[in-house]
Amino acid sequence: MEFVIGLVVVAFVTWLLARSRSGASDKPPAGPPTASHFRAEIDSAVQRDHARAASSGELRKVERKPTSEHVPPPPSSHAVEAWSPRTQQLEVAGEWYRAESLRELFERHARISETGSEIHLPAVLVPDATNPYDKRAVAVFVDGLHVGYMERPDAARYHGPIADLEGRQIRVASRQWLRGTSQETWARVTLSLPRPEHLACPNPLATNCVSLPTGSTVQVTREEEHMEHLSALLGHFGNETVLAATLRSVTEQRPRSTVELVAVDIDGHQVGVLSPTQTANFLPLVRRAEAEGREVICRASLRGNSLKADVALHARKAHEFDDETLERLFC
Repeated sequence: MEFVIGLVVVAFVTWLLARSRSGASDKPPAGPPTASHFRAEIDSAVQRDHARAASSGELRKVERKPTSEHVPPPPSSHAVEAWSPRTQQLEVAGEWYRAESLRELFERHARISETGSEIHLPAVLVPDATNPYDKRAVAVFVDGLHVGYMERPDAARYHGPIADLEGRQIRVASRQWLRGTSQETWARVTLSLPRPEHLACPNPLATNCVSLPTGSTVQVTREEEHMEHLSALLGHFGNETVLAATLRSVTEQRPRSTVELVAVDIDGHQVGVLSPTQTANFLPLVRRAEAEGREVICRASLRGNSLKADVALHARKAHEFDDETLERLFC
């Protein structure tokens, strides 16, 4: 009899344990994480696009209230583009107190929504030496609206080089994020620009030249025929830099024919030629400039050493211009 009672007790306890486990599995899942889903998506995109870890504070809540803070000098039409196409991403600080500017920016070019929007508009960086909090501050404007400042450590490095540029301002690529409700705004502005020492062209530009805007990378050929001059350039400018190159037409005699190519010069000496395929992409621009007695200038990466050097152009091709842009280029 005692044996039977023991079996009953064991069975009852087993049943209670099974029911307890079943009840636990029926509980509703834990609540949503405290971080916003939109913020997680943005941080993931930033990490993917820029190949760097996204810090927890990148998506910032912006206060919507007026401020009597210092007003930086506005951007002008004289802002120049950064010379080097090799860029890094830097975050803008101080979106706080600028919600109205940020919201106006998105009302102009996108929309304000609780799910968030992204736009890509160039930013103009303006040194702000009269800033009472930091004499090396650099204000950030997008579409004429003041949206923040470069972070203090970045401004300390960039203020002087930007102020030394011809227009004392610089225009760089930028990306803007915004999520908004009727009461709150979250935003972030990211800049894309080269290192301070690569903002300006390091070698002299020809006067009355046609300067091509940055475009895709085009490899120059036959650099090995010009190593003496390339070695001198590498010794003077370093083993990885972006210089101004001149494009000109040349007629090359071959055994049974002649061919017209585009030659590439740096500081008055040839450093290579473009392939026939790439010559076709740039020769119309070179011919028009030469007909007007002008030179075509573009950005050229130089890297290597005294044994082997590579030159690559970063320039927009002839077919990539519309007529209006083409006329402004040659005006």
